[in-house]
Amino acid sequence: MRAVNAASKSLSAVLETGSKAGSEAKPAADRTTATSVTKHATTARKELGTLRMLDPRQVDVERAASSVVGKLVGLDMYHAALGLLQDMYPFCANQDDAPSPSSTSPLTFLALPIPNVQISDIHLALISAYHLHALAVLSHTTTDRGALASALLDPNSPTILSWSTTFSALPEKQHDHLFTRAYSLTSRLASSTPLPSTAYSLRLFALLCLTCTRPSVIAPSTFWEQAVKFAAMYANAASSGPKENAAHVTTSFARLAARAQVRPDAVEFMAGPAFARFCEYWSRFARQAGDLATLESIGRFAQPAGAASASEEDRKVIEASDLATTLARALAVFEHWQEHASDFASKLSEGSAAIKRCGLILAQSGSDAERVKRGVERLRRASMKALEPSRSDTTNYPPEVKATCRTILQGAVDALCEAITTHNTRTTNLLGPVLEGLFTLARTAFALNNPGTYSTARSLLSRARSLLPSSPLSEGSVSPISAAYYTRCVAAVHYYLAGQLHQSGRYDHAAPFVEEACALGQQALDAYHEVKTSSTPMDVDGEAACKEEHWEQLEEQLFRRWELLGVCHVKTGDRRSAYDAFVRGIKAFPFANHDLVALARKTPIVRLFDSPALKQLGVLIDRVTYVAACELLLPPTAVSALSWFSDAKTSPECNCVYGALIERQIASLEESKWKPGVRDVLRQLVDDALLVYDVEDRPVRHVRLVLKRLELACQPDAGLEASPDERSTELAKDAEQLLARQSFALDASLSQHCPEYLASLHLWRAIYAHRTRDPAVVPAVVAHAEEACKVIRAMVPALPTAAVRASLGGGRATKDLQAAAPAKRATRGAAKAAPRPKIAVTRTRAPPVTPKKRRPLDPNLPVVDVSPPKGGVSVPVQGKMHFEDFDRLVSLIRMVSHLIGLVGHVLVRIQLLNAARRLAERHLGMGSEVYVSLTIDTAHEYVKLGRAEKAVSILAHVLPAARAGSLPQDLVVVLLLRYSESLAAADEVLKASITYCDAVAAASDVLVEEKGLPTAQRIRVRAALLERAAQAALSYAAVQDARDDPTSSIEGLSQALRLWNRAIETISRLQPLAPKEPAEDNPTRDHPRASHGAAYLDSSGWRLAEGLLATLLSLAHAYAARGSAREAEFFAAQTRALATTLHAPVMVSRARALQGELLIQLGQLPEGHVALMEAAALVMHLKGPDAVEVRRLLGRYSQRSADAKGAQQLFEEAAVLLDELSGMFASLDGVVATGGRKSLVVASPRRSLNPQESTNVFCRPRLCSSLIEPLVSLLHESGAEYQSLLERFAKLPQSADAKAEEVALRAKLTLDEVYSRFRADMFLSSLAESAMTIPMGMSGDGGSSPASQDMLETLSTAERLFWEHMGYIARRGHVSSVREAAVCLALIRTFRTSLGRGDEYTPVLAAQLLDASTVTTLRREMLDVVRHKFLNMNAADGLQWPLMTPNGSPLPPPSKAKRVTRWSETSLLDSEDDEPMDVDLKSYWEAVSKRYEAQCFDSERMTHSQCDTLPAHWSVVNISVTEDRQTMFVTRQRAGRRPLIFCLPLRGRREGQEDEHLTYDDVIKELENIINASTEKTREAGSIDKEDKAARQAWWKARTELDGRLRDLLADIEFCWLGAFKTIFDSLQNLHSEDLSAFRSRLESVFQGNLVFQDKKPKSRISLDDGLLECFSALPASCRDEEVEDLVYFILDLYQFHGIPVATSEVDIDQVVVELRSALEEHGSRLRSRGEARTDDDSHLFLVLDKNVQGIPWESLPVLRGKSVSRIPSMDFLVDRLEFSHWRKWEDGSPQEGVVDRAAVDPRKTYFVLNPSADLSGTQARFEPWLKGMKAAGWDGVVGRAPSEQQVVDALTNRDLFIYFGHGGGEQYVRAHKVRHLARCAATMLWGCSSGTLKYMGDLDRTGTPYHYMLAGCPTLVANLWDVTDREIDKVAQSVFDDLALTPSAVGAWRAAGPRRTGAMSVVEAVARARDGCRLKYLTGAAPVVYGIPFYL
Repeated sequence: MRAVNAASKSLSAVLETGSKAGSEAKPAADRTTATSVTKHATTARKELGTLRMLDPRQVDVERAASSVVGKLVGLDMYHAALGLLQDMYPFCANQDDAPSPSSTSPLTFLALPIPNVQISDIHLALISAYHLHALAVLSHTTTDRGALASALLDPNSPTILSWSTTFSALPEKQHDHLFTRAYSLTSRLASSTPLPSTAYSLRLFALLCLTCTRPSVIAPSTFWEQAVKFAAMYANAASSGPKENAAHVTTSFARLAARAQVRPDAVEFMAGPAFARFCEYWSRFARQAGDLATLESIGRFAQPAGAASASEEDRKVIEASDLATTLARALAVFEHWQEHASDFASKLSEGSAAIKRCGLILAQSGSDAERVKRGVERLRRASMKALEPSRSDTTNYPPEVKATCRTILQGAVDALCEAITTHNTRTTNLLGPVLEGLFTLARTAFALNNPGTYSTARSLLSRARSLLPSSPLSEGSVSPISAAYYTRCVAAVHYYLAGQLHQSGRYDHAAPFVEEACALGQQALDAYHEVKTSSTPMDVDGEAACKEEHWEQLEEQLFRRWELLGVCHVKTGDRRSAYDAFVRGIKAFPFANHDLVALARKTPIVRLFDSPALKQLGVLIDRVTYVAACELLLPPTAVSALSWFSDAKTSPECNCVYGALIERQIASLEESKWKPGVRDVLRQLVDDALLVYDVEDRPVRHVRLVLKRLELACQPDAGLEASPDERSTELAKDAEQLLARQSFALDASLSQHCPEYLASLHLWRAIYAHRTRDPAVVPAVVAHAEEACKVIRAMVPALPTAAVRASLGGGRATKDLQAAAPAKRATRGAAKAAPRPKIAVTRTRAPPVTPKKRRPLDPNLPVVDVSPPKGGVSVPVQGKMHFEDFDRLVSLIRMVSHLIGLVGHVLVRIQLLNAARRLAERHLGMGSEVYVSLTIDTAHEYVKLGRAEKAVSILAHVLPAARAGSLPQDLVVVLLLRYSESLAAADEVLKASITYCDAVAAASDVLVEEKGLPTAQRIRVRAALLERAAQAALSYAAVQDARDDPTSSIEGLSQALRLWNRAIETISRLQPLAPKEPAEDNPTRDHPRASHGAAYLDSSGWRLAEGLLATLLSLAHAYAARGSAREAEFFAAQTRALATTLHAPVMVSRARALQGELLIQLGQLPEGHVALMEAAALVMHLKGPDAVEVRRLLGRYSQRSADAKGAQQLFEEAAVLLDELSGMFASLDGVVATGGRKSLVVASPRRSLNPQESTNVFCRPRLCSSLIEPLVSLLHESGAEYQSLLERFAKLPQSADAKAEEVALRAKLTLDEVYSRFRADMFLSSLAESAMTIPMGMSGDGGSSPASQDMLETLSTAERLFWEHMGYIARRGHVSSVREAAVCLALIRTFRTSLGRGDEYTPVLAAQLLDASTVTTLRREMLDVVRHKFLNMNAADGLQWPLMTPNGSPLPPPSKAKRVTRWSETSLLDSEDDEPMDVDLKSYWEAVSKRYEAQCFDSERMTHSQCDTLPAHWSVVNISVTEDRQTMFVTRQRAGRRPLIFCLPLRGRREGQEDEHLTYDDVIKELENIINASTEKTREAGSIDKEDKAARQAWWKARTELDGRLRDLLADIEFCWLGAFKTIFDSLQNLHSEDLSAFRSRLESVFQGNLVFQDKKPKSRISLDDGLLECFSALPASCRDEEVEDLVYFILDLYQFHGIPVATSEVDIDQVVVELRSALEEHGSRLRSRGEARTDDDSHLFLVLDKNVQGIPWESLPVLRGKSVSRIPSMDFLVDRLEFSHWRKWEDGSPQEGVVDRAAVDPRKTYFVLNPSADLSGTQARFEPWLKGMKAAGWDGVVGRAPSEQQVVDALTNRDLFIYFGHGGGEQYVRAHKVRHLARCAATMLWGCSSGTLKYMGDLDRTGTPYHYMLAGCPTLVANLWDVTDREIDKVAQSVFDDLALTPSAVGAWRAAGPRRTGAMSVVEAVARARDGCRLKYLTGAAPVVYGIPFYL
């Protein structure tokens, strides 16, 4: 122990010296001291160890050890002290097994177990000293301070902190020293610790030690401030994650609070501002760490205690900290809302309440206020985040959470607003957040589907607006620029919500938001500009900082906001507000930013608005202009842009802007010109622009507006003609001078467009001159067009020589230029083409037209020999070409070209098109769309000129571009269609049809673009579709015409007409509405009338109008060629009317010329001459084909008028003009004359003409051939030379038409040569004037003379030529030409037969030729009618193109209708009572159509007789009169017999009987006089008083005289025209062969005994033909001598013609007559003696009458009177009726087999119409009772009222018999085409006046009601040839009804029998018998005739 004490004393001595033995840097003396100290320490430890061994639990030993340790610590000898502490540890720890130093960490020495027993004071003092020494030693000796800190703070380790409660027993001083000393040690150690976390842990331990001190040792504020300070130091320096740091701090603060809470003075200690700040700081870390439980604890700690007694300053601090803590706690709840979703609102209720208390403090400054502000801001942002999550935030906040967030945010906003408004603290830091909060509240309150939220959002935004500074430059803490910024933000939110509403279609709700957005945006922008221009510095504070580009963006977008406002107003119908908004938008546009002035001075107006921003401005201008002009209908001056800027300053720059805006307005109204009043607006706009664009500074733009003024001057309003506009005229003249200037001032950059403007100026002046409708200005039209052509040519840069040669056209040019991959289409100058509009529409493909679909432009097609393009080489352009709008220029050129064509200057038109083509070629290339379009137009002109080969060559030149695939598909389609049409015109039928099929295939790939387009554009697209379909129909018609199928051609033309009409009507919607014309009755079938569009049309409109006119005229010509004069006249009139409307004099002339030609053909020469003179007045001053055509027609008129001299003069004038025209076109084509051709005109003594040396360029070769033919005829008649003309004829292009005319001319000349030879031959001179027969009258071996043989050869040549001619014209040639050729062939066959060269086929061939010549038109119409009988209403619409096979055969249109096999016509089953029919009508009519289509004029096919299928008792007699009215053919055909043909001269047959000479004209004139007088007397009947007997007697006397005259006329016809040959009408005789042989022998004996032959012995024996002999045997012996003489002279002529000379003068004719009459008596006696019937009791005769004799009542000739005779149009129609009867079934369902000789009529199925006009009371009274009784037998009908058309149609279709008692043929109740198109027609009786009349049509076939019924398939028609009185005709009708047994009982008992039924009377026989049942047996009795076959009842 003494050693220990000594060592202790030594250490004390050293300690007293003040030296630190443990110091690292110490002097040598100190090192000695340290050695000494270490030695003493070692000694002490050793000795203490010895003492412990002696007494381990001796407290004094440990106290001595503790004293030594304390001294060593004082000397900084920590390592020496550590060993002593280690030795003390077992005793202090009360452990005997103390750990050894090697196995235990020194840190374990810090913890001493706390005993469970009470510790003595000595022990407690010792342990407290140990803890303090251990802390001091280890803090200096431990290198791992982190471990040290962890050991100190380990709650499970009994360190000094754990002993704090035990140490409380220590004396206060010792106790406080212990913990304060521990605080000092650890805090000092923490200061030297670099690691933030370790340092913070040490400091925390130090603070924890302070909490163990007694009250008053440390001030609470100091303590809490230290805690906050240490945490802040740690938070700022920590390198770990923020959340980990926050958690560490939170835990540390919790330990501090927990320690402080157990202090005796806890209440006072945990109070005050410092603690409040501590809690605030603690809550911040707890929130950051997400420790909600701690936050709740903090909340409890932070309850202000003793705040009431605190000072005001402290209270503010406490309150601020409390608010900050509460806000932090609320923020933590926000951040962990998932954990509190169920009670989220309740947990935030405290925070919500706290926010409401923040208003005042938010208005204050200082750190405390800032903390609250930050808390509020964080909470505000958190709420905003929850209400408006970012796009990356996928959190789904429940509605409860959002509602609470909204409450919090609302509170924050309220607090901020309170701070701003109540406490007048408007700072950027407050204004920004409150506005942001209001924005969020507004956006989140806003719900699109809940209109109730819109007002909430608006109120919130209004509140935001109220917070803004009243003035941007007002004094305040918010800078002016920031104020402007906040205003912009408020506007942006308004705009955002408005956009949402607009997109959802809630325009009425969007408008207020947009309006605020516009107003605030404008306010912000104005404030910004005001700040920029003011002296106020543009300070930017806080979040209001914004860059310059933001304001530029607002400036750029502000006008779009106004536009949106305008759109909303438009959608809600508030047009006025919309207009105002649009105007505000335009005024808000930043013109200066886009350099509009500079652009306007160098950029064409069409491209001025192409940039994105200016494009949007253009759209806005378009909107406002449309609203003003078309919806608000504002005055024109108010529409102009000048009115928008009326209060603005003016300057040159402003004028540029104003002018550009007005020009845009003009352009925007282009598509609305058709609307009312728009054109007035356009005129005002143009005038305003002209004012702005002064001529001095802006001459080019001034001219640009003058062009627009001219365009408007050409567009009058609806219903108004263009009136002279002097101002426009003067402006145009001035404009031409302006363009000639050298200086253009501000428009210098635009001067490059002057040539374009000059050309446009001339073109518009041409149109304007045309619009004045003054014929005197037509030369001005042409002059301006020619000037424009010159300008256009001058615009084209020069080409190299090689390129010039290549541009001449043809295949070589294609090879040289490679056709180039065509240049892209440039729509505006050289700029890039605007994309074609794309519309998402379903694409429909046309069905394939062949089994294997051919793709368009198949390279394997043999279309044309043109090399395809090999590369993309284009023609080099020499010199740059500038255009403002190239497409518009071309469109204008095309429009003028159409106009020029309509005024007749064809040459100028082609020149203009060629110039435009050249321009397009140089500017865009030959493969461009524009060039191809112009080429198509040019080629079409050549087609119309008859130069189809040239057209084919031109189109072939651009075909490679189509193959290259660079052209729009719709243009490719048009190209193919025009190419097909050109090929068809060139008679390349196969190539044409293949090309057409390619066009159909290509069209199926064209998209129909209509959806989403504006109205005007949609109209144009629709019109384009219709136009393309019309062009397809025209191409189809051309191919079918070339195929010799006129029916299909007319069908195609009709479809084209309908399509043109629809297109015109469609495009007319773009024109102002004109008053509708009164409806005009269409006399034809259901052909549409031409649509008369507006007088002014644009380019497409003129094109449509020209197409419509051409189609109308083509239809008129087609119908005229078919012989349908009525239809031709209708379409010619339609052409004339439309052409007059369009002021197209040439088309008017063509229509009038055609009308004149028709009138001449109809025999109306005076009327025709008037029409031709009207046509001539319009075109005779022109040098064009129309002038030639009119002269030709006038020549034809002169020919008809027997003025040969005048005709020849006119033909020669036309020929000269045509030659001149051909020369012009040759010069135009650049063809060098290589060999001249002579003019058409042949030099004559009267007129000497020098033939022009020209080329083989023929203009209108068809017209040329039409001139040669009459010229040759005239020269031939006059004996002049015409061989050169024939040679010229042969050089014409060999088209079918030209070839037909050439062959016809040669045939006529050859036949005329035959006649000349006949006249020159002594024996044959009378042949043409003698009766001839086929077959030959005699048989034998007589020879013919050499002269006859030569004539036979000539006749063979003529026949061959006529057959060739017939092959060309049979289907589509003129009716008169077909008839003439057929009759000539029959006549030639007659001549050949008479000359002994007949054969067995000649009778059939001649009979069929004569039959075919009668109703050519009706045959052609049958093909057309059949196609309309079963029109499929379910087939494709009119846009469906007609289809054909690659060889040209027509295909039926595709149909989706279900197949119907029986009676597909729905009208057939309209009545429920009607029984279904028993025949497949459609199959029947299809068979008829095929038979007619297969018919052809072929000599071989026509040798097969059709009559062999007829019943044996039927005879068919054809009566035809030649066109010269000199010869009549009478042909009889019977089944099983050769036809018998008489060729009878109508004058000069009987010699010496001049008084009995009766010409054709005499008969027709007398018949007309009788009928006209009868008609007049018939009309007088109504005015004669029934009581005036004298007047009645006089009336009857006159009628009786007329009846007698008619009887005598018919007798004269029989006697004079027929004579002995009338027996051809006789019924079939049952002659035995021996009777015929006896009669032949008797005749031979008569002639052998009386004839004196010049040759004593005739070389041959002549015998009469059996057929002829049988015919003559029927001549009654009681006939007149003259008739027997006819027989005598006929036989004498036969001897002469057969080369047997007879001395006629030596023959006793009277004796021969006597003997012949005796022979006839013997023959009759022989027949009577046999007791056999002379004729068949049921024989029937059919009359086939040609147009010349159809008006004669042949049935009432004496030879036919009382016989069964009916009329048929031709043998074909008779065969049709028989085939129909075969198709019918009997009532029992059995088929009709064998020969059918009647029509099947069920009398029970009868319909009647009695007195429909209610003015035939007598007729009604006579028949009404009977008809009422017949209803019991199944009859039905109407009496005393007019039936509907449908009733008549149904009756004709569904009934078997139709009876009509009324005026006429019922035409007023059912239209002709309705009858013709019936699939089935009942047997009909039309008892009205003239119901059976066929109107005489001159050269054409007759037409009338009977033929309509024949075309309908009517089996039998009873009708009247002329007007009759009702009483008389009623008697006839009654007689017919009685003979047919039409009584209720008989009809009710009727049953259909088989074909062998006999005994019944036919309707024909009944009518024949009824002729004598009236008083006037001829005037009335001869009127009823029967058409068709008989029926029996």
